Amino acid sequence: MTLVLNDDDVAHVLKMEDCINVLEAAFTDMGKGLVGNAPRRDTFLTTSRSDGYYSFKTIEGGLANLGVMAQRINSDLITYPVIDGLSRRVKVPAASGSRYVGLVFLYSVETLELLAIITDGHLQRMRVAGTTGVGVKHLARGDAQRAALIGTGWQAEAAAWALATARPLREIRVFSPNPEHRRDFASRVASSLNIDVSPVQDAQKAVESSDIVATATNSHGPVVKGDWLEPGMHVTSIIATEYDDSAWEKSDLVIFSSPSSGYSAHNLENLKTSLPTNEDQRQTEERRNQLFQHKIHLLSDLLVKKAPARSADSEITMMHKGWGLGIEFAAVGKLIYDRAREANIGKKIPGEWFTQTSHP
Repeated sequence: MTLVLNDDDVAHVLKMEDCINVLEAAFTDMGKGLVGNAPRRDTFLTTSRSDGYYSFKTIEGGLANLGVMAQRINSDLITYPVIDGLSRRVKVPAASGSRYVGLVFLYSVETLELLAIITDGHLQRMRVAGTTGVGVKHLARGDAQRAALIGTGWQAEAAAWALATARPLREIRVFSPNPEHRRDFASRVASSLNIDVSPVQDAQKAVESSDIVATATNSHGPVVKGDWLEPGMHVTSIIATEYDDSAWEKSDLVIFSSPSSGYSAHNLENLKTSLPTNEDQRQTEERRNQLFQHKIHLLSDLLVKKAPARSADSEITMMHKGWGLGIEFAAVGKLIYDRAREANIGKKIPGEWFTQTSHP
């Protein structure tokens, strides 16, 4: 049987502590050479809308120790509205009923069969935040208690869960340009985490005297400046452009969760639009790779002691989440699948619908 799971099913069985643990194990296996990852591929097409474009994205990867292979697919309409002077990457729910299309297919490497089809919404934000949580666990100072969070959207909420799971935080100060959003976010997250979450009116004030600084925005311009960073901080980003060049320069150690080369774009030359694409992020990462290559290392190497770790409480460490890897979806997808089977939730459909007797 093939199990079909939606976002509500995923939220029911997936806890942040478990998510961080399986991702830590997956990246450790990566450091040992026990995984397979294919580069992320984005293919773009123009549509009838002049303010956006169609994007088809695939990410694949597998883990020998878990015996699974995963493929994540997104069928998206991407726009870039300018909000508060910064270009923001916004997906439009253009499917029927104002819905998005994102799926994870989980396969057995032993029987070859399709084990599960999982909508990727909640899984996506948990694996992104969970990976940054692994970074916090291994790079932040052991006595870190105060965090700054820039962003109050869908991904930022999961980021707060990961920060509070990786370290026993006493306070999170949160900033976003919209006062109502940051107030509502602070109230909601404080209730769920049972810690002090304070909305602040200025990003620099949020960062000031923090032990951990996390960004979770859709901005294509810097939201944190290097001038704001203080000795001993651990800083973490999702998009390469969320921190300016001086923040990267000021960091003593930079850890990437994935190589910047793990991405390929197709049909860009035929994309008749002046809007940005993920190619801009890739180019920014490659430029910074050249500038700061002497202090950039992979998370997988850090976990197996092939890369340096924080060596002093005064160091500034940076973790850049960067491009997603297929092993993230494989590890978290297998955890979800196992827990869903234990809880007897989800819809079961015949597995033979996805197999055949004829030679492929």
